[in-house]
Amino acid sequence: MSQILLIENDESLRSILKLNLIKNLGCEVVEKDSSEDAISLLDILPNIDLVICRDQIDNTQAAYEIAQYLKNSKSEIPLLIIGKKIGPYENSQAISTDHSWENVIQSAGKIIGMEVNFHTSRVTSDYIPVGIHYFLNINSTSMGCDVYIRVRNGENYQYIKRLHSTDQFERGDIEKYKEAGLKEFFIRKEHYPHFVNYVTDQLLLKLDSSSLSQPERICLSAESYEITLERIHTLGIDVYTIAIFEESVKAMESSLKEDNALLDFLHSLRANKHSYAYAHTYLSSLILHKLVDSFEWETPQIKEKLTYIAYFHDISLRDSELMKIHSNAELEDSSLSRSDKNLVLNHALQSAEIIERFPKIPPGVGTILKEHHGSKNGIGFPESLSIAIAPLSMMFIVVEDFVDSFLKIKETPTRDDFESIFAQLQNKYTKVTYSQTLSALKKMTLGR
Repeated sequence: MSQILLIENDESLRSILKLNLIKNLGCEVVEKDSSEDAISLLDILPNIDLVICRDQIDNTQAAYEIAQYLKNSKSEIPLLIIGKKIGPYENSQAISTDHSWENVIQSAGKIIGMEVNFHTSRVTSDYIPVGIHYFLNINSTSMGCDVYIRVRNGENYQYIKRLHSTDQFERGDIEKYKEAGLKEFFIRKEHYPHFVNYVTDQLLLKLDSSSLSQPERICLSAESYEITLERIHTLGIDVYTIAIFEESVKAMESSLKEDNALLDFLHSLRANKHSYAYAHTYLSSLILHKLVDSFEWETPQIKEKLTYIAYFHDISLRDSELMKIHSNAELEDSSLSRSDKNLVLNHALQSAEIIERFPKIPPGVGTILKEHHGSKNGIGFPESLSIAIAPLSMMFIVVEDFVDSFLKIKETPTRDDFESIFAQLQNKYTKVTYSQTLSALKKMTLGR
Protein backbone atom coordinates (compact mmCIF):
# COMPACT_ATOMS: atom_id res chain seq x y z
CA MET A 1 0.00 0.00 0.00
CA SER A 2 1.33 3.43 -0.95
CA GLN A 3 2.03 5.83 1.89
CA ILE A 4 1.48 9.57 1.40
CA LEU A 5 2.61 12.34 3.75
CA LEU A 6 0.08 15.19 3.68
CA ILE A 7 1.24 18.52 5.12
CA GLU A 8 -1.66 20.93 5.65
CA ASN A 9 -2.74 23.01 8.65
CA ASP A 10 -6.25 23.71 7.33
CA GLU A 11 -8.22 20.95 9.02
CA SER A 12 -11.13 21.20 6.59
CA LEU A 13 -8.96 20.91 3.48
CA ARG A 14 -6.79 18.24 5.11
CA SER A 15 -9.81 16.07 5.94
CA ILE A 16 -11.19 16.38 2.39
CA LEU A 17 -7.83 15.51 0.82
CA LYS A 18 -7.18 12.66 3.24
CA LEU A 19 -10.58 11.07 2.74
CA ASN A 20 -10.31 11.21 -1.04
CA LEU A 21 -6.70 10.03 -1.16
CA ILE A 22 -7.77 6.99 0.86
CA LYS A 23 -11.02 6.51 -1.05
CA ASN A 24 -9.66 6.95 -4.58
CA LEU A 25 -6.06 5.75 -4.28
CA GLY A 26 -6.42 3.18 -1.50
CA CYS A 27 -3.32 4.58 0.17
CA GLU A 28 -2.30 5.24 3.75
CA VAL A 29 -2.18 8.95 4.63
CA VAL A 30 0.06 10.37 7.34
CA GLU A 31 -0.93 13.91 8.39
CA LYS A 32 1.23 16.76 9.64
CA ASP A 33 0.29 20.42 9.97
CA SER A 34 3.76 21.99 9.59
CA SER A 35 6.96 21.43 7.62
CA GLU A 36 8.89 21.13 10.89
CA ASP A 37 6.76 18.22 12.09
CA ALA A 38 6.90 16.65 8.62
CA ILE A 39 10.70 16.77 8.50
CA SER A 40 10.88 15.14 11.94
CA LEU A 41 8.71 12.34 10.60
CA LEU A 42 10.76 11.95 7.40
CA ASP A 43 13.88 11.53 9.54
CA ILE A 44 12.45 8.32 10.99
CA LEU A 45 10.12 7.29 8.15
CA PRO A 46 12.06 7.68 4.88
CA ASN A 47 9.99 5.25 2.80
CA ILE A 48 7.13 7.63 2.02
CA ASP A 49 5.90 7.31 -1.57
CA LEU A 50 4.76 10.93 -1.99
CA VAL A 51 4.75 14.21 -0.05
CA ILE A 52 1.92 16.69 -0.63
CA CYS A 53 2.44 20.17 0.76
CA ARG A 54 0.98 23.67 0.27
CA ASP A 55 3.56 26.25 -0.80
CA GLN A 56 2.94 28.45 2.27
CA ILE A 57 1.65 27.41 5.69
CA ASP A 58 1.36 29.81 8.62
CA ASN A 59 3.43 32.43 6.78
CA THR A 60 6.28 29.94 6.36
CA GLN A 61 7.73 28.70 3.07
CA ALA A 62 6.64 25.18 3.92
CA ALA A 63 7.15 23.65 0.48
CA TYR A 64 10.58 25.27 0.16
CA GLU A 65 11.64 23.82 3.53
CA ILE A 66 10.48 20.35 2.52
CA ALA A 67 12.18 20.64 -0.87
CA GLN A 68 15.44 21.76 0.76
CA TYR A 69 15.30 18.85 3.21
CA LEU A 70 14.62 16.29 0.45
CA LYS A 71 17.49 17.65 -1.63
CA ASN A 72 19.96 17.72 1.26
CA SER A 73 19.06 14.19 2.29
CA LYS A 74 19.49 13.00 -1.33
CA SER A 75 15.95 11.67 -1.27
CA GLU A 76 13.99 10.58 -4.33
CA ILE A 77 10.55 11.00 -2.76
CA PRO A 78 8.26 12.93 -5.15
CA LEU A 79 6.94 16.29 -3.84
CA LEU A 80 3.57 17.64 -5.00
CA ILE A 81 3.21 21.34 -4.17
CA ILE A 82 -0.21 22.99 -3.95
CA GLY A 83 0.63 26.49 -5.17
CA LYS A 84 3.81 27.85 -6.72
CA LYS A 85 6.75 25.56 -7.43
CA ILE A 86 9.59 26.73 -5.23
CA GLY A 87 12.81 25.26 -3.94
CA PRO A 88 15.77 23.45 -5.44
CA TYR A 89 14.35 19.92 -5.45
CA GLU A 90 14.10 18.48 -8.97
CA ASN A 91 11.64 15.68 -8.18
CA SER A 92 8.78 18.09 -7.49
CA GLN A 93 5.84 19.53 -9.36
CA ALA A 94 3.18 22.11 -8.55
CA ILE A 95 -0.56 22.42 -9.05
CA SER A 96 -2.31 25.78 -8.90
CA THR A 97 -4.38 26.62 -5.83
CA ASP A 98 -7.14 27.53 -8.29
CA HIS A 99 -7.61 23.84 -8.99
CA SER A 100 -10.07 21.73 -7.02
CA TRP A 101 -9.17 18.88 -4.69
CA GLU A 102 -10.04 16.45 -7.50
CA ASN A 103 -7.05 17.78 -9.45
CA VAL A 104 -4.81 17.24 -6.42
CA ILE A 105 -5.98 13.62 -6.21
CA GLN A 106 -5.52 13.13 -9.96
CA SER A 107 -1.99 14.56 -9.81
CA ALA A 108 -1.11 12.41 -6.80
CA GLY A 109 -2.42 9.33 -8.63
CA LYS A 110 -0.25 10.03 -11.68
CA ILE A 111 2.85 10.47 -9.53
CA ILE A 112 2.44 7.15 -7.70
CA GLY A 113 1.29 5.38 -10.87
CA MET A 114 -2.40 4.92 -10.17
CA GLU A 115 -5.27 5.91 -12.43
CA VAL A 116 -8.01 7.74 -10.53
CA ASN A 117 -11.66 6.93 -11.12
CA PHE A 118 -13.83 9.01 -8.81
CA HIS A 119 -16.72 6.57 -9.26
CA THR A 120 -14.68 3.65 -7.91
CA SER A 121 -13.53 3.51 -4.31
CA ARG A 122 -10.25 1.90 -3.27
CA VAL A 123 -10.92 2.21 0.47
CA THR A 124 -9.31 -0.72 2.29
CA SER A 125 -11.00 -0.31 5.67
CA ASP A 126 -13.92 -2.68 6.10
CA TYR A 127 -16.22 -0.06 7.65
CA ILE A 128 -17.07 3.53 6.74
CA PRO A 129 -18.49 6.13 9.19
CA VAL A 130 -21.84 7.71 8.28
CA GLY A 131 -23.19 10.70 10.22
CA ILE A 132 -26.25 9.98 12.34
CA HIS A 133 -28.17 12.72 10.51
CA TYR A 134 -28.46 10.40 7.52
CA PHE A 135 -30.69 8.04 9.49
CA LEU A 136 -33.26 10.46 10.88
CA ASN A 137 -35.52 10.42 7.83
CA ILE A 138 -35.41 6.78 6.79
CA ASN A 139 -38.90 5.31 7.01
CA SER A 140 -38.19 2.28 4.87
CA THR A 141 -37.00 -1.18 5.80
CA SER A 142 -34.97 -1.61 2.61
CA MET A 143 -31.71 0.10 3.50
CA GLY A 144 -29.85 -2.67 1.75
CA CYS A 145 -27.18 -3.03 4.44
CA ASP A 146 -26.62 -3.65 8.13
CA VAL A 147 -25.57 -0.80 10.40
CA TYR A 148 -22.92 -0.98 13.13
CA ILE A 149 -21.56 1.00 16.06
CA ARG A 150 -17.84 1.02 16.86
CA VAL A 151 -16.45 0.32 20.32
CA ARG A 152 -12.85 0.15 21.44
CA ASN A 153 -11.55 -3.30 22.30
CA GLY A 154 -8.08 -2.91 23.78
CA GLU A 155 -5.84 -1.42 21.10
CA ASN A 156 -8.34 -2.14 18.33
CA TYR A 157 -11.95 -1.39 17.43
CA GLN A 158 -14.84 -3.80 17.39
CA TYR A 159 -17.90 -3.26 15.19
CA ILE A 160 -21.23 -4.34 16.68
CA LYS A 161 -24.35 -4.67 14.56
CA ARG A 162 -27.18 -2.41 15.75
CA LEU A 163 -29.58 -2.26 12.78
CA HIS A 164 -30.25 -5.05 10.32
CA SER A 165 -30.96 -4.22 6.69
CA THR A 166 -34.58 -5.29 7.13
CA ASP A 167 -35.15 -3.80 10.59
CA GLN A 168 -37.99 -1.37 11.06
CA PHE A 169 -37.13 1.56 13.29
CA GLU A 170 -38.62 4.91 14.18
CA ARG A 171 -37.03 8.33 14.16
CA GLY A 172 -37.20 8.25 17.96
CA ASP A 173 -34.94 5.18 18.02
CA ILE A 174 -32.22 7.10 16.17
CA GLU A 175 -32.69 10.20 18.33
CA LYS A 176 -31.98 8.09 21.43
CA TYR A 177 -28.56 7.26 20.02
CA LYS A 178 -28.05 10.93 19.20
CA GLU A 179 -29.02 12.04 22.72
CA ALA A 180 -26.57 9.48 24.11
CA GLY A 181 -23.77 11.24 22.25
CA LEU A 182 -23.44 8.97 19.22
CA LYS A 183 -22.34 11.01 16.18
CA GLU A 184 -21.98 8.31 13.55
CA PHE A 185 -22.88 4.77 12.63
CA PHE A 186 -20.72 2.51 10.47
CA ILE A 187 -21.57 0.48 7.40
CA ARG A 188 -19.46 -1.89 5.38
CA LYS A 189 -17.43 -0.19 2.66
CA GLU A 190 -19.07 -2.04 -0.21
CA HIS A 191 -22.46 -0.57 0.74
CA TYR A 192 -21.26 2.97 1.36
CA PRO A 193 -21.86 4.83 -1.95
CA HIS A 194 -25.27 3.25 -2.51
CA PHE A 195 -26.40 3.82 1.05
CA VAL A 196 -25.38 7.48 1.39
CA ASN A 197 -26.97 8.39 -1.91
CA TYR A 198 -30.08 6.33 -1.13
CA VAL A 199 -30.63 8.21 2.13
CA THR A 200 -29.98 11.53 0.42
CA ASP A 201 -32.62 10.58 -2.14
CA GLN A 202 -35.08 9.81 0.66
CA LEU A 203 -34.56 13.25 2.16
CA LEU A 204 -34.83 14.94 -1.23
CA LEU A 205 -38.19 13.28 -1.82
CA LYS A 206 -39.45 14.50 1.55
CA LEU A 207 -38.21 18.03 0.99
CA ASP A 208 -40.03 18.15 -2.34
CA SER A 209 -43.35 17.22 -0.76
CA SER A 210 -46.04 19.91 -0.88
CA SER A 211 -47.84 18.42 2.12
CA LEU A 212 -45.16 19.30 4.68
CA SER A 213 -46.26 21.30 7.68
CA GLN A 214 -44.22 24.32 8.74
CA PRO A 215 -42.55 22.47 11.68
CA GLU A 216 -41.76 19.50 9.42
CA ARG A 217 -40.25 21.77 6.77
CA ILE A 218 -38.05 23.52 9.33
CA CYS A 219 -36.89 20.22 10.78
CA LEU A 220 -36.12 18.69 7.36
CA SER A 221 -34.33 21.84 6.26
CA ALA A 222 -32.17 21.67 9.39
CA GLU A 223 -31.28 18.04 8.80
CA SER A 224 -30.54 18.58 5.11
CA TYR A 225 -28.24 21.46 6.09
CA GLU A 226 -26.30 19.09 8.35
CA ILE A 227 -26.05 16.54 5.55
CA THR A 228 -24.87 19.21 3.11
CA LEU A 229 -22.20 20.25 5.59
CA GLU A 230 -21.13 16.67 6.17
CA ARG A 231 -21.03 15.78 2.47
CA ILE A 232 -18.88 18.84 1.66
CA HIS A 233 -16.36 17.88 4.32
CA THR A 234 -16.25 14.16 3.58
CA LEU A 235 -17.43 13.35 0.06
CA GLY A 236 -16.78 16.73 -1.53
CA ILE A 237 -19.16 18.46 -3.92
CA ASP A 238 -20.98 16.06 -6.21
CA VAL A 239 -24.42 15.95 -7.81
CA TYR A 240 -26.02 14.72 -4.59
CA THR A 241 -24.38 17.46 -2.51
CA ILE A 242 -25.65 20.07 -4.95
CA ALA A 243 -29.14 18.54 -5.03
CA ILE A 244 -29.51 18.38 -1.23
CA PHE A 245 -28.17 21.92 -0.91
CA GLU A 246 -30.68 23.27 -3.45
CA GLU A 247 -33.63 21.54 -1.78
CA SER A 248 -32.45 22.62 1.66
CA VAL A 249 -32.30 26.27 0.57
CA LYS A 250 -35.70 25.97 -1.10
CA ALA A 251 -37.24 24.55 2.09
CA MET A 252 -35.64 27.25 4.21
CA GLU A 253 -36.82 30.04 1.91
CA SER A 254 -40.34 28.61 1.96
CA SER A 255 -40.47 28.62 5.75
CA LEU A 256 -39.05 32.16 5.88
CA LYS A 257 -42.11 33.44 4.05
CA GLU A 258 -44.53 32.21 6.71
CA ASP A 259 -46.16 34.89 8.88
CA ASN A 260 -45.09 33.20 12.11
CA ALA A 261 -41.66 32.10 10.87
CA LEU A 262 -39.70 33.26 13.94
CA LEU A 263 -42.15 31.81 16.46
CA ASP A 264 -42.36 28.53 14.55
CA PHE A 265 -38.58 28.26 14.42
CA LEU A 266 -38.15 28.98 18.14
CA HIS A 267 -40.69 26.25 18.93
CA SER A 268 -38.81 23.89 16.59
CA LEU A 269 -35.48 24.88 18.14
CA ARG A 270 -36.69 23.96 21.63
CA ALA A 271 -38.40 20.76 20.51
CA ASN A 272 -35.70 19.39 18.19
CA LYS A 273 -32.48 20.95 19.48
CA HIS A 274 -31.23 22.02 16.08
CA SER A 275 -27.50 22.52 15.78
CA TYR A 276 -25.96 25.90 16.49
CA ALA A 277 -24.84 26.00 12.85
CA TYR A 278 -28.36 25.70 11.47
CA ALA A 279 -29.94 27.92 14.14
CA HIS A 280 -27.42 30.65 13.29
CA THR A 281 -28.02 30.17 9.57
CA TYR A 282 -31.82 30.22 9.78
CA LEU A 283 -32.13 33.16 12.18
CA SER A 284 -29.60 35.21 10.23
CA SER A 285 -31.50 34.58 7.01
CA LEU A 286 -34.88 35.32 8.59
CA ILE A 287 -33.74 38.60 10.15
CA LEU A 288 -31.95 39.69 6.97
CA HIS A 289 -35.08 39.04 4.90
CA LYS A 290 -37.21 41.18 7.23
CA LEU A 291 -34.56 43.82 7.72
CA VAL A 292 -33.75 44.51 4.09
CA ASP A 293 -37.33 45.75 3.60
CA SER A 294 -36.21 48.90 5.46
CA PHE A 295 -33.63 49.72 2.78
CA GLU A 296 -34.20 51.23 -0.62
CA TRP A 297 -32.14 48.59 -2.37
CA GLU A 298 -34.48 45.76 -1.34
CA THR A 299 -35.29 43.41 -4.24
CA PRO A 300 -36.10 39.67 -4.58
CA GLN A 301 -32.58 39.23 -5.97
CA ILE A 302 -31.05 40.84 -2.87
CA LYS A 303 -33.09 38.54 -0.61
CA GLU A 304 -31.89 35.54 -2.61
CA LYS A 305 -28.28 36.66 -2.11
CA LEU A 306 -28.86 37.08 1.61
CA THR A 307 -30.22 33.53 1.87
CA TYR A 308 -27.07 32.11 0.25
CA ILE A 309 -24.82 34.28 2.40
CA ALA A 310 -26.51 33.12 5.60
CA TYR A 311 -26.43 29.49 4.43
CA PHE A 312 -22.78 29.44 3.44
CA HIS A 313 -21.05 31.87 5.78
CA ASP A 314 -19.68 29.13 8.09
CA ILE A 315 -19.82 26.20 5.67
CA SER A 316 -16.04 25.66 5.85
CA LEU A 317 -16.30 24.94 9.60
CA ARG A 318 -17.65 21.69 11.03
CA ASP A 319 -17.32 22.35 14.75
CA SER A 320 -19.91 24.68 16.30
CA GLU A 321 -17.34 25.87 18.85
CA LEU A 322 -15.29 27.29 16.00
CA MET A 323 -18.37 28.99 14.56
CA LYS A 324 -18.96 30.87 17.83
CA ILE A 325 -15.68 32.79 17.60
CA HIS A 326 -16.12 36.27 16.09
CA SER A 327 -13.11 38.28 17.26
CA ASN A 328 -9.36 38.12 17.79
CA ALA A 329 -9.90 38.35 21.55
CA GLU A 330 -12.23 35.34 21.59
CA LEU A 331 -9.77 33.42 19.45
CA GLU A 332 -6.83 34.22 21.74
CA ASP A 333 -8.81 33.29 24.84
CA SER A 334 -9.81 29.93 23.36
CA SER A 335 -7.96 26.68 23.98
CA LEU A 336 -8.05 25.73 20.30
CA SER A 337 -5.12 24.06 18.61
CA ARG A 338 -3.01 26.04 16.19
CA SER A 339 -4.62 24.36 13.21
CA ASP A 340 -8.14 25.12 14.50
CA LYS A 341 -7.20 28.76 15.10
CA ASN A 342 -5.95 28.99 11.53
CA LEU A 343 -9.15 27.40 10.32
CA VAL A 344 -11.18 30.08 12.12
CA LEU A 345 -8.98 32.88 10.79
CA ASN A 346 -9.33 31.67 7.20
CA HIS A 347 -12.89 30.36 7.20
CA ALA A 348 -14.48 33.35 5.43
CA LEU A 349 -12.12 32.96 2.49
CA GLN A 350 -12.57 29.18 2.44
CA SER A 351 -16.37 29.46 2.54
CA ALA A 352 -16.18 31.81 -0.44
CA GLU A 353 -14.01 29.30 -2.29
CA ILE A 354 -16.43 26.44 -1.56
CA ILE A 355 -19.47 28.32 -2.90
CA GLU A 356 -17.72 29.02 -6.19
CA ARG A 357 -18.01 25.31 -6.98
CA PHE A 358 -21.80 25.33 -6.74
CA PRO A 359 -23.80 26.16 -9.87
CA LYS A 360 -26.39 28.95 -10.15
CA ILE A 361 -25.00 31.02 -7.28
CA PRO A 362 -26.05 34.70 -7.54
CA PRO A 363 -23.16 36.97 -8.55
CA GLY A 364 -21.43 38.75 -5.70
CA VAL A 365 -22.21 36.17 -3.00
CA GLY A 366 -18.59 34.98 -2.85
CA THR A 367 -17.36 38.53 -2.29
CA ILE A 368 -19.73 39.09 0.62
CA LEU A 369 -18.81 35.73 2.14
CA LYS A 370 -15.17 36.81 2.11
CA GLU A 371 -16.10 40.09 3.78
CA HIS A 372 -18.52 38.76 6.37
CA HIS A 373 -16.11 39.41 9.24
CA GLY A 374 -15.01 42.77 7.88
CA SER A 375 -11.83 41.81 6.02
CA LYS A 376 -11.78 42.19 2.23
CA ASN A 377 -9.45 39.21 1.77
CA GLY A 378 -11.49 36.89 3.98
CA ILE A 379 -8.76 36.40 6.58
CA GLY A 380 -8.91 37.33 10.25
CA PHE A 381 -10.98 39.74 12.31
CA PRO A 382 -10.15 43.44 11.75
CA GLU A 383 -9.88 45.54 14.91
CA SER A 384 -11.94 48.39 13.44
CA LEU A 385 -15.01 48.58 11.21
CA SER A 386 -14.25 48.83 7.52
CA ILE A 387 -16.31 51.05 5.24
CA ALA A 388 -14.49 49.68 2.20
CA ILE A 389 -16.63 46.53 2.08
CA ALA A 390 -20.04 46.01 0.44
CA PRO A 391 -23.17 47.37 2.19
CA LEU A 392 -24.61 43.84 2.34
CA SER A 393 -21.44 42.71 4.11
CA MET A 394 -21.89 45.48 6.69
CA MET A 395 -25.52 44.47 7.18
CA PHE A 396 -24.58 40.83 7.64
CA ILE A 397 -21.88 41.65 10.21
CA VAL A 398 -24.40 43.45 12.43
CA VAL A 399 -27.04 40.74 12.07
CA GLU A 400 -24.54 37.94 12.78
CA ASP A 401 -23.44 39.72 15.96
CA PHE A 402 -27.06 40.10 17.05
CA VAL A 403 -27.90 36.45 16.31
CA ASP A 404 -24.82 35.25 18.17
CA SER A 405 -25.92 37.21 21.27
CA PHE A 406 -29.51 36.04 20.83
CA LEU A 407 -28.51 32.35 20.78
CA LYS A 408 -26.62 32.73 24.06
CA ILE A 409 -29.91 33.42 25.86
CA LYS A 410 -30.96 30.15 27.48
CA GLU A 411 -34.64 30.90 28.10
CA THR A 412 -37.28 32.74 26.04
CA PRO A 413 -35.77 36.19 25.37
CA THR A 414 -37.35 39.11 27.23
CA ARG A 415 -37.45 42.77 26.32
CA ASP A 416 -34.70 43.37 28.89
CA ASP A 417 -32.54 40.80 27.08
CA PHE A 418 -32.97 42.66 23.81
CA GLU A 419 -32.29 46.01 25.47
CA SER A 420 -29.05 44.58 26.85
CA ILE A 421 -27.99 43.24 23.44
CA PHE A 422 -28.65 46.55 21.72
CA ALA A 423 -26.82 48.50 24.42
CA GLN A 424 -23.69 46.43 23.67
CA LEU A 425 -24.04 46.73 19.91
CA GLN A 426 -24.78 50.46 20.00
CA ASN A 427 -21.22 51.33 20.97
CA LYS A 428 -19.72 49.04 18.35
CA TYR A 429 -21.65 49.94 15.20
CA THR A 430 -21.54 53.70 14.71
CA LYS A 431 -20.64 54.02 11.02
CA VAL A 432 -22.92 54.35 7.97
CA THR A 433 -24.69 51.12 6.98
CA TYR A 434 -23.68 49.42 10.23
CA SER A 435 -25.54 52.08 12.23
CA GLN A 436 -28.52 52.09 9.85
CA THR A 437 -28.78 48.31 10.10
CA LEU A 438 -28.70 48.39 13.88
CA SER A 439 -31.37 51.12 14.02
CA ALA A 440 -33.64 49.15 11.68
CA LEU A 441 -33.04 45.97 13.67
CA LYS A 442 -33.84 47.70 16.93
CA LYS A 443 -37.05 49.16 15.48
CA MET A 444 -38.05 45.78 14.10
CA THR A 445 -37.40 44.07 17.44
CA LEU A 446 -38.49 46.64 20.00
CA GLY A 447 -40.75 48.85 17.94
CA ARG A 448 -38.55 51.95 18.28
